[in-house]
Amino acid sequence: MRSVARGRPPASSRETLADAASELFLEQGYEATAVTDITSRAGVSRSSFFNYFDGKAATIWYALDEHLDDFAHRSAVGEASLEAVAAALGAAPPHTLALAIANAEAMGVGAELGAGRALRQARLAAVLADQLGARGAHGDDALAIETLAAAQAAAVCAAIWSWATRGAGTHRLDAEIQRAVSLIPGARRAAAAPLRVAVIGTGAIGSRVVAELAAGRIAGVTLAGVVTRREGQLAEALAQIAASGDAGAGGASADGGSGCGAGAPAITDFGDDLARAVAASDLVVECAGIAAARVAGPVVVAAGRDFFAVSVGALAETDVRAALLRGPGALLLASGAIGGLDLLASAARAGGIPGGITRASITSTKQAGALVQPWMQAGEAARVRRATEAFTLFEGGVEEAVAQFPGSLNVACALAQATGLWGDVRVRLVADPAAERTTHVIEADGAAGRYRFELTNAVAEANPTSSAVVAESVLRGIAEWARPSGSFR
Repeated sequence: MRSVARGRPPASSRETLADAASELFLEQGYEATAVTDITSRAGVSRSSFFNYFDGKAATIWYALDEHLDDFAHRSAVGEASLEAVAAALGAAPPHTLALAIANAEAMGVGAELGAGRALRQARLAAVLADQLGARGAHGDDALAIETLAAAQAAAVCAAIWSWATRGAGTHRLDAEIQRAVSLIPGARRAAAAPLRVAVIGTGAIGSRVVAELAAGRIAGVTLAGVVTRREGQLAEALAQIAASGDAGAGGASADGGSGCGAGAPAITDFGDDLARAVAASDLVVECAGIAAARVAGPVVVAAGRDFFAVSVGALAETDVRAALLRGPGALLLASGAIGGLDLLASAARAGGIPGGITRASITSTKQAGALVQPWMQAGEAARVRRATEAFTLFEGGVEEAVAQFPGSLNVACALAQATGLWGDVRVRLVADPAAERTTHVIEADGAAGRYRFELTNAVAEANPTSSAVVAESVLRGIAEWARPSGSFR
C-alpha cells in the first residue's frame, strides 16, 4: 500500500510529478493516463518516476501514506497519538488527494479512491488498536479495542473527505479530524484520556477554576494551562490563592517547569498565545469577560476545540453568536447565577410545542455601588453610589443591557439563548443600596406553561458584580463535560 517505493528523493521533483499526474487525470481521465504521459508532462525519465512512486495511483496517496508511515513508526515506540496525527495532517495536508476527492468524477478515480480509502482506513485502525491495547484502557476486551479503533480510523478518513469536498483551502484539516473524532460517543472516555482544559483569565472566577483544576479535584480533567494578558498575572493570582489557603494550585511556569510549593504541580502560563493554548487543550474555558469571549471564542471553535463561555453576554452580537455556533468545536454556556434554563429551553425547543415560550423577562437586583459603570457621567455615578432606596437603573432589551452593564447582565443573554427570544426578552436592572445578595426573577410563558423563578445568590467576595455560585457552575460544567454520566439533561 505504500506510495514511496525507494527512499525519499527531493520533495520538489516528487511534487512536480504528482502535480503533472493530477493535471492529466483532469484532462484525459485516470484510466487513459499512462506513466509515460506523466513523465513527459513533468520532463523527467520513466526510471526517475519509479524512484518516487510505485505506480500512478501513488501520486494521489503519497502524502497521506507518509503521514500514516510516520504515525505507525511513532506509535510503535510510544510517541504517537491521534491528536498528533491530526496536527501533522493539518500542518502538511495531502493536497493531491484532496484534488482527487473534489474532482473524482472528472478524473475517473472513484474506484481507486474507494479501494485506497478502505486499505488506509484498515491500516490506521490496526495501529490505533495496538495503541489502545498498549494503554490497557480496556484490559483484554478485544471487541471494545477494535470497535473504538475502527471508529477513530473511520472518523479520520471521513474528515479528510469532508475537508476536501468542502474546499481544502477554506478550513483546517486538523480541526475537521478533531471534530469527527469528537462525534464518536464516549471516544475520549473510552480511550481513558483526560480532558485537557485551558483557562482564559485569572479573576475571581478564573482563579477559583484554576485552583480546583490544578489541585486535581475534578475527576478526568487535567489543567493544560492559563491564558493571561500580561506578564506576572498568573503568578499574582496564584499568590492570592495560596494566601487564601488553597495551596494545591501549584506554581506558575511559562514552560511547565517547577511549582512554588513542595510537590505542587506547575501551571503553564500561555501568556497571550491563544494558539498555543488551543493546541494543548480539548476545552478552553473563558473567565475573562465579554470582550475576551468575543475574540477567543470563534478562534477556539474554528480550530475544532470546545469553548466554555462564562461571559454569555458575548452572544448578544449576532455575528459573534453565529461564529460561536458554527463549529466544528462545540459551544458550552455557563448557567452562572440562574437556574431553570434547561426547562425553558425544553419548553421553547424548535419543532416542539407550538408557541412554547412567547414571552420572557428578567429582573436583576444588585447592590447599587457595584453597578457604577465607566461610561457614566459623574452625576449619574454619584446618584447610584449615594442612593438611599432601590430604583430601576436600566430597562430595555438584551443587546442594550449587555452593552451598558457587561459585568452584570450575562444572565439576560443566558435567558435569551435558552428561549430563542433574542429580540423580545425584557431586562430590568434594579440598584438597591440595601441589597446584601443578588436577586434574579425570571418570568416566562407560552403554550408550554407559565414559569417564574426567583433566585437569591451570595455575591463573590472578590467581585461584587458576580455571584459566588458562578465559579461552581463552571466547575460543575467542566466535570460533566469530562464525565457526563448521571448529569441532568
